[in-house]
Amino acid sequence: MKDIEEKNRFRGYIASVKRTYTDEEMNCKSEQIFSNLEKLSIFKDAQKIFTYNNLKDEVRTLDFIRKWNVHKDFYLPVVSGENLIFRKYDDKVRFNKANLGVMEPEGENYRDYDSVDMIIVPGLAFDRHLNRLGRGRGYYDRFLCQLNAIKVGVCFGFQLFDTIPYNEQDIRMDFIVSENEIVKV
Repeated sequence: MKDIEEKNRFRGYIASVKRTYTDEEMNCKSEQIFSNLEKLSIFKDAQKIFTYNNLKDEVRTLDFIRKWNVHKDFYLPVVSGENLIFRKYDDKVRFNKANLGVMEPEGENYRDYDSVDMIIVPGLAFDRHLNRLGRGRGYYDRFLCQLNAIKVGVCFGFQLFDTIPYNEQDIRMDFIVSENEIVKV
């Protein structure tokens, strides 16, 4: 119970900090984050990438996806019950608005998880021990344990801490990228 309370305190704190930034500032920071990711060999070598279509308060992904879509294959998540499934993105894909407000792609479910090179993961907070704090529903933790791809958490600098609360079900990242730094094993 203490774990949940501590996680919820972090969630509340991050939400309050995010409200102090404008959309323009969030867009600029997002560009810097992806500029840092683009420099890494793990990104340069990746061909099939699972990522996400951001909520308003998350690191912005769509410009990054559009920039690289000609050279790499991107797949975006869809919530199906208690689980995530991924579908291929292309510039003609149609989207439907999901319950949480995320735009989810239409199309066929992608199932060849062994061919995925990287997954870019959102989170509310990360720490320098590569732990991730999500929104509390467990979608990514349930999904990530099925995937052998490199896990890259992306976050704004104010979402990166020395330590955050976590438990054994929480899946660690291999890298965390913010606009200020890159954390890796």
